[in-house]
Amino acid sequence: MPSDPRPQETVERIQNDTKKIDNNEPTVNLYPNDHSSPQQSETIASAQKLEQKPEKQSGTSFSVPAAPALRNRLDLARSLRPLMRKVSSQTRFDVDEDATVAQIAETGVWLPVVRAVPERWLQLDLVVEESKTTVIWERAIMELNHLMEYQGAFRSVRTWRLSAQTGKVQLFPRWRDGSIHSVAKTELARNQRSHTPGELIDPTGRRLIWLVTDCTSALWRQDLIYETLLDWSKVQPIAIFQMFPERLWSRTALRDGHIVRLGAIVPGLLSNQLVIEGLPQRLEQRNHEDLVTVSIITLDAASMLLWARVASGFGDYRTPGRTFDLSFIRRQPEKGKLDSSPRSISERTAQERVALFRSTASKTAQQLADLMAATPVTLPVIDLLRDAFRADFQEEVQQSHVAEVLLSGLLRRCDTEEDDVCRYEFWGDNSPNGDERVRHILLGDTSILKTIEVLNVLSTSICQKLGSPSKTFEALLGDIQASEGDQWDAVLPFARVGLDVLRRLGGEYAALAQRYSSITESEVLLRETLPPLQEFTFEVATIIIEADTATPQGFILQSFNFEVAIITGINQSNVSNNSLEIADNLVFYQTEKHLTEVEQLIIQETISNRTYEQIAASSNYSTRQLKNVANNLWKVLSEALGEKINKTNLKNTLQRQVNYSQIDIHRSLRQAQYFIEGLGSGVKLEMVAIPEGSFLMGSPEDEPERYSDESPQHQVTVSAFFMGKYPITQAQWQAVASLPQVNRELSPDPSHFKGANLPVEEVSWYDAVEFCDRLSQYTGRPYSLPSEAEWEYACRAGTTTPFHFGETITSELANYNADYTYGAGVKGTYREETTPVGSFEVANAFGLYDMHGNVDEWCLDDWHSNYEGAPTDGSAWFDDNDNIYQKQGRAVLRGGSWFYNPKYCRSASRDYDLRAERDSISYDIGFRVVCAAGRILQ
Repeated sequence: MPSDPRPQETVERIQNDTKKIDNNEPTVNLYPNDHSSPQQSETIASAQKLEQKPEKQSGTSFSVPAAPALRNRLDLARSLRPLMRKVSSQTRFDVDEDATVAQIAETGVWLPVVRAVPERWLQLDLVVEESKTTVIWERAIMELNHLMEYQGAFRSVRTWRLSAQTGKVQLFPRWRDGSIHSVAKTELARNQRSHTPGELIDPTGRRLIWLVTDCTSALWRQDLIYETLLDWSKVQPIAIFQMFPERLWSRTALRDGHIVRLGAIVPGLLSNQLVIEGLPQRLEQRNHEDLVTVSIITLDAASMLLWARVASGFGDYRTPGRTFDLSFIRRQPEKGKLDSSPRSISERTAQERVALFRSTASKTAQQLADLMAATPVTLPVIDLLRDAFRADFQEEVQQSHVAEVLLSGLLRRCDTEEDDVCRYEFWGDNSPNGDERVRHILLGDTSILKTIEVLNVLSTSICQKLGSPSKTFEALLGDIQASEGDQWDAVLPFARVGLDVLRRLGGEYAALAQRYSSITESEVLLRETLPPLQEFTFEVATIIIEADTATPQGFILQSFNFEVAIITGINQSNVSNNSLEIADNLVFYQTEKHLTEVEQLIIQETISNRTYEQIAASSNYSTRQLKNVANNLWKVLSEALGEKINKTNLKNTLQRQVNYSQIDIHRSLRQAQYFIEGLGSGVKLEMVAIPEGSFLMGSPEDEPERYSDESPQHQVTVSAFFMGKYPITQAQWQAVASLPQVNRELSPDPSHFKGANLPVEEVSWYDAVEFCDRLSQYTGRPYSLPSEAEWEYACRAGTTTPFHFGETITSELANYNADYTYGAGVKGTYREETTPVGSFEVANAFGLYDMHGNVDEWCLDDWHSNYEGAPTDGSAWFDDNDNIYQKQGRAVLRGGSWFYNPKYCRSASRDYDLRAERDSISYDIGFRVVCAAGRILQ
């Protein structure tokens, strides 16, 4: 076993060493018929050039199975746990029997003593804005309302419909037929008594208002809604429940507000009393005059949890918000009158529409639009596509992705007042010119096999509903043609679209469409008015443009969201060290019940290391009773903590919870770009874009527990490159190890700890280099180990503290030997093994996971005892031979591991001992790869 050469201390060693959206981006037209303000001239205009009267649909709509609109309901419910506190009721009381008996005994007066009944802290008013796009969110809002009613965080939940069609803001009670879309058309809705926004004001501050909206309607270009928000915010907590995710907020009215972060130091602060960070100084001086500050929540569990913590007075958390300047808002209608020549979005051609969509939409929305191009567009059909092709999407398709497509300018509404289903058609669907059809352009970007698969999937669903065994679109067409009744009339709209798609595909598919063209009325008319069709042969040439892999532009990048955690302080003064209190809180959050007397006894005596028999001997409970209660208690605590709890580990586990509660962690959401490298058999390698930049490499002399090999600090400029989001996993290793050999053989399964998503370990530096060579040969891209400078630059991600988490580290955020502490840190969990990559669900500011701990990571460089003479351009530092295949001696290990004390996991720490010999293997050494454009290794 190698020894630690550092003389300052003796450290136990491993026993077996051989084992964001830019605000200026183009926006889309959400409301073609609304009048625009100058800021929205790109997105608002009446549709003229391509405006055609929607073709009358033959038949009625058909139904397909609908998937849940909220795929994360359990996570959303859990995120509201900080609100599940109880307070004394102001209206409900019951008799306190014990106090009444005591009073009678003491005074002889036979009067009952009453006490306020505990009840939930807040009542929720869910105010849903009625607009043209509400139908898109209808099912999501209904499921959100149902979740809020039954989740238990609120005393009661009321739902309102907000309308401003009469020139003033009005509220109407919750719809009863379950449909926002239909309630607006019913006589009942028109005869409902309206309520004023002031009726929702609660002087006690115990009513919470969520305004559910996407902030895209014409109402948000008027001061009416902002005045309403201002009136509400003066008296009680409010928040905007934004249906779009944060990356799309710049396309909504939220872009007119100042971006702020909001916090609170006590529960239930009014919205105009929140701690505001990021407000311009000129607005701070106005002391809230004519300013509306409101929190923003989304249908994301992390977003809702942040907001709930702020609403509950967790002082160190911040939630996104906007501050609107009413004086600016009031000027917007006047400015709009001065602009007499707004640019009309309807002037765009089909090609321009698709190009704009491709340049601004998320990857998932683009994939969804390609699938929708082969079908008639209704919400149930879209839900079917989401479920049927779930495996094709790189992320779960959310309702926001659906809205992104429907509101992109590629489609327009074509349903009538009599339709029960909201229908859409692609722009140019009825145009005789194929180049003016958005649908045809999208189909041209989709493989023929995928298009046919979409038609077959939808056909199978329709045939099952109609009792037909057919499973393909061609079989469905045969069923329609052979039918004599009208049972297939409902399918004609789909058949018409499907036949048009087949004609667009050409060849044998066009011939198939011609064979069945008589089943639609439009095709009969077309055949009667046009000359007989003739066949001709032609040659097709396809130009394939291959991206240059030697430059970053050759990579197809997409965005991803991630959470960053910063340790902001150790707060020992405000934390109770009472393990019993910690256990009671855990049980209450899981069951909404406090510990019983016997449960308290079991926890107290277990902490004192007493057996069940000893507890029974000194109490009124039998050993069997104690064990039964304890087994249920361990299950509840295990569910609350997400780890196995029993009598043996309870004491240490509760002590860790006390330690964790001392650490203040600020979490925030970030966005970065990456590309995905397919390795076969469904295995993928995610490579994150690391921007170019400069940083100070090494550690300052006053950094605790540093070593001299981290000196001198020196400025390094690093070019842009890509780095693995995670250390290489065992699944990725096995996929690449099966590729043709380049220089040396690779063991397909070298790791000591087994698991597809665990990091690979027990691989030498030479093995890691061979992995990179095989990957480069397979992909045509230059993969390698990172240079030491690249690794530290990527790890720091702009920070200068010992860890990218801050001044210390916690086992809540990383896998290391937490029996030891660093700085003001606290002890935590020493897991004694590797953990699945990304399992802590927090990254650094670049979007990289597990940079501290888990496995030590090989770097490309030769070892040097300090940084005297080190390169300043981010390149690998070699002694005298740049040929990596001839390298001998020690390399460099970075990041620390599950086995290491936290000081060895610092951003600047360098491991060079016997373990860093290039042929060394250990069950805490792995690696991650970089892909740097232009790097050539000899």
